[in-house]
Amino acid sequence: MSQEMRIDRQVGADAISARAIAIALAQGVQISETTWDIGTDLTHEHAHRLELVTLAKTVRVYFPDPELCTSGHPMRSKRTEERLQRAIAQLLPHVPQPTYAYR
Repeated sequence: MSQEMRIDRQVGADAISARAIAIALAQGVQISETTWDIGTDLTHEHAHRLELVTLAKTVRVYFPDPELCTSGHPMRSKRTEERLQRAIAQLLPHVPQPTYAYR
């Protein structure tokens, strides 16, 4: 059973990584690397970490086990999509705003 769970998690992780890259590209962000920290047995089912890496920034996103194991489910897909959108928004380059102005 542990082996089946790992396979399900990996399939879900691959799908989520591909979706993250697609969302990032649509927003003009080039992700250079995606790295997962996935539990290997049932004791690691609570949070799995995805790191999205660009040349300038890295952001970590955590996913509960059901989102990896059932990544095609419509409700879970919506939550995953929203989580990825928020993470990629953190990777967008921002021009620093002045904290004061001269008059």
